[in-house]
Amino acid sequence: MANKTYTLMHEHLLDTTGDLLTRMPFSKITVKHICEKAEVNRNTFYRHFDDKFDLLDVIIKEAMQDMSSQIDLESFHQAPFATINEFTFQGSLSILDFQLKDKVFEEQFYNAVFKELTAMAPSSDILWLLGNMQVIRIWNSNLKKPYSFQADYKLFDKIIREKKFPGIDD
Repeated sequence: MANKTYTLMHEHLLDTTGDLLTRMPFSKITVKHICEKAEVNRNTFYRHFDDKFDLLDVIIKEAMQDMSSQIDLESFHQAPFATINEFTFQGSLSILDFQLKDKVFEEQFYNAVFKELTAMAPSSDILWLLGNMQVIRIWNSNLKKPYSFQADYKLFDKIIREKKFPGIDD
């Protein structure tokens, strides 16, 4: 019974943090916010996670495991941004767009995703593709008006295919 209680509390903390991520930049979320929203004390939080970064890593790892069961590596190789956009966690993409404006979240997110995808990658081709996606992400984040990950995925895939950035190589 104790194991079930532990698992339920673990899930409750993950869900609570997911809810906070819809409204508040990750860099502004504190363990205190999570505990207050979850109606638990800090000791309970620390029995499950080292800190908020550890909790975010768990959220990302679980999302990546869910994605791995859905991903077709050939489709991913041909159109990685479209493939990601088609995952069943559509509601999460708007949260991701919101959170990627937060530099603390952005760095944590991409490090965790790269780590998980590297572990899943069957070949170095996928790793090169991930590197190209990272370059596109950096290029996009430095634009005066960045494109949306959710709305502009076709443009990002075109950049991957053509190896050209709009306005630079025209």
